[in-house]
Amino acid sequence: MLADVVKSVLPGRTRVELEQILGPSLETSYFKSSGRDLIYVLGPQRDSYFVIDSEWLLIWLDKDGRFERYAIAND
Repeated sequence: MLADVVKSVLPGRTRVELEQILGPSLETSYFKSSGRDLIYVLGPQRDSYFVIDSEWLLIWLDKDGRFERYAIAND
């Protein structure tokens, strides 16, 4: 489902539109050094036998403030 959202729903959207769809971006310093513009916690890490980490959706915006790319990160 996440793959469908990031490939079909998010491209071309502005920050305001993204936050209307996904909710407000979290206020956290996690992954700030990556330069990400928006961040959302997805839940527990899915591909681990021992679930101790969380998965995060990181979103970058282009110079016009529109969706540029995303990454899934683990903490």
